[in-house]
Amino acid sequence: MRPLQRLLLFAVVACGVAVGSGRSSQEDAAADKFYKVVDGKADARTYNGYRRYHAGCNHCHGPDGVGSTFASSLVNRPLDIETFRRIVRDGQSTSGSSAMKGFANDPNFAPYIDDIYAYLQARADGALGRGRPKRVEP
Repeated sequence: MRPLQRLLLFAVVACGVAVGSGRSSQEDAAADKFYKVVDGKADARTYNGYRRYHAGCNHCHGPDGVGSTFASSLVNRPLDIETFRRIVRDGQSTSGSSAMKGFANDPNFAPYIDDIYAYLQARADGALGRGRPKRVEP
């Protein structure tokens, strides 16, 4: 087999493997997302996260997670889910000058940490804009 034929054969096999893998790159990217936004409308979890965020987090972290003079943006440099959960549950102190209390015992936030994360992740990814999102109807 000549080198050009080998190259073509390799290209065809590689394309067949990539096409036949069963998951698209969009599906792979969506697999690690906590939110689902369809036609600009948020799923129930993400919408609940919006509500919970604006009930308590926005006072320090600003409307829509953009940050304020009190606390950093949660959409410009999003945290991974485990770090986010730990900080929301246990709180955090930075350089001794500011502190965020933990919400592990707060029934208005502790059960909804992943919902809040879903909302902030959708904001960080640009899937949701600023303001109250519309909801996907059940």
